[in-house]
Parts: sequence; C-alpha cells; structure tokens
Amino acid sequence: MSNLSEFIGGGIKSVQTGTTPTTFSTTVTINAVDTAKSFVTINGTSANSSSSSASPYGRAILLNSTTVQIDELNAFSNATVTVYWSVVEYY
Repeated sequence: MSNLSEFIGGGIKSVQTGTTPTTFSTTVTINAVDTAKSFVTINGTSANSSSSSASPYGRAILLNSTTVQIDELNAFSNATVTVYWSVVEYY
C-alpha cells in the first residue's frame, strides 16, 4: 500500500499566505517556488460593499514561480473584494 509521502516527495517545503484586496484583477509577488511542486488555494473572501447581497468570490492562479494572479469573479460594483490565499510548495 502506498502512502502520501511517496506521491508528494516527503512533505511540505513552504507555505506562503496573503490577503489581497482587488476590484478586478491584480498580481502578487511571492518568494520563488517550483511550480511543478506547488499549488495555490483561496482560503476565503470578503467584500466591503453594502450595495450587494451576493457572496464575493475570487480565483488565484500561480502564473510563474514568483507571481500569483488574484481575480475578483463577482463583478461587484463599487466594491473591493479581499481574497485570502495560500501557496503550498512540496519537496
């Protein structure tokens, strides 16, 4: 029977987290990671708009070894969506 460490090479090497406000799309610079051994997650979102009852949501893309793109996907008018994200790199 295989265990998880055989698939991911032994564990987590680094975790980088951030909180990024955006009104449409923005990029964030991170410490360099090996993109073949890394992934990005959205840990939550919030919006500063009282004019919309919709729940804010976003997307994060690992563009390259040092850049994460953060996108607001709800198209709130006059609102800033804050996206809470993490980049996990494995050995």
